[in-house]
Amino acid sequence: MLRKLGRRSVLRVGYAAVILVLILSVIDAYHIQVTISQRQVEIFRHYVDEERALTTLRRNLWLEGIYVRDFFIRPTPEQAGVLTAKLNEIEHENRQVFDHLARVSPQRSEFPTVRQKLNDFLSILLAVPITMLHASDDERFGFVEREIVPRRGELYAALIALSNADQQRLQDDENRFTDSRHEGLQRLLLMLALSVLLSVLVAFISIRHSDNLANKAEKHYAEVEQAKGELQRLSARLLEVEEEGRRQLARELHDEIGQALALLQIEVSRAQAAAVSGQAANLQDRLEKARALAAGTVQTVRDISVLLRPTILDDLGLAPALQFQVEHFLKRNGITCEYVEENVSDHLPDPVKTCVYRIVQEALHNCEKHSGASKVRVAVQQSSGILQVEILDDGRGFEVNAKGMPSKTTGLGLLGIRERAAIVGGSLEIDSAPGRGTRIALRIPVVEPASPAVPNVSDQVTA
Repeated sequence: MLRKLGRRSVLRVGYAAVILVLILSVIDAYHIQVTISQRQVEIFRHYVDEERALTTLRRNLWLEGIYVRDFFIRPTPEQAGVLTAKLNEIEHENRQVFDHLARVSPQRSEFPTVRQKLNDFLSILLAVPITMLHASDDERFGFVEREIVPRRGELYAALIALSNADQQRLQDDENRFTDSRHEGLQRLLLMLALSVLLSVLVAFISIRHSDNLANKAEKHYAEVEQAKGELQRLSARLLEVEEEGRRQLARELHDEIGQALALLQIEVSRAQAAAVSGQAANLQDRLEKARALAAGTVQTVRDISVLLRPTILDDLGLAPALQFQVEHFLKRNGITCEYVEENVSDHLPDPVKTCVYRIVQEALHNCEKHSGASKVRVAVQQSSGILQVEILDDGRGFEVNAKGMPSKTTGLGLLGIRERAAIVGGSLEIDSAPGRGTRIALRIPVVEPASPAVPNVSDQVTA
């Protein structure tokens, strides 16, 4: 999967994932903070509201007892009116308190019961100014002991129980709040751990990728430096070959053609002198020697021409030129050389013909000079738009590196072969090892020309 996507795509996805997890972590942390703060405010606000309402109810219950006590101390009609007014105010305030509690805590089932008990107690107290205005002290004391004290104690205990329940509820809410905060923190820590894990993974892949790029860059730089050095050596070698060719051509012209022409000039001069002196036999002999010198000079010129550019390559094509080269190689050094040709076109492009000819020439030269081979095989085959050339010898061979070049020698000849193959868009494979010979395989794509239409012989005969 990594190879299919590519390391760069994987790194982009990894960086995007890390950034996304970090953004989600920040959003989640902000959400947790806001939720915790809101929840905490709601919990304490609700508790304060209920506690304030219950405190008001307890205070009113305490005031009710004080107002009734003041009436019993001075039971006058004016005090009875004051008691009634005070109790009505308390009843109105209690109604407001219970309405508020019903809004803020509609789920509390205890509030309606306590409200009913407080209303019943207020109803009893509202009747006190009427029923106890002219009662005796014993009746009033008995009423207090029978009606007020038990009911007030019961109501006070109920209000205290509600406060305790609120405190317990506050404690439960705080516990749930703490649990939810822990859950949020755990989720946040999990996301941060995931972010760290992804960061480590992406960093590891990035380091590996950068190391691979650095290694590839170093390898590429080394290959470029090696290729640069090889090209420099090849250029120097080409200059040497060119200079050597010029030197050899100059030597051939001077030693062979120059001397032959000088001798020809001498024989012509002698023939001219014999003609003047009337020596017919001597004249015939001189002319025969001049003719032989001229024929030898012509052959020398042809040999030099073949060395420079074989005319057979242009006149007859690649296959006859290779056949001639193999025969000349056999005559020159006596090494057995087999030539095999199959379906080679006579209309190959000139660059291809020249490339194949020079590569075979260089390979045979290497066999003659370095390999110590006793048998050489040259095979040329053309099929499906591919020209294949193979030169195989049974010589001593050599070690090759990963690029298929000699690992211990300079190998400029083989480098020149590879460069020639690359110029025409071909590929070269060199397979060799010490003690098992050398195989040079060349593949060149060629465009096969359209075959001319061949008339039907039977039709011509019939016609």
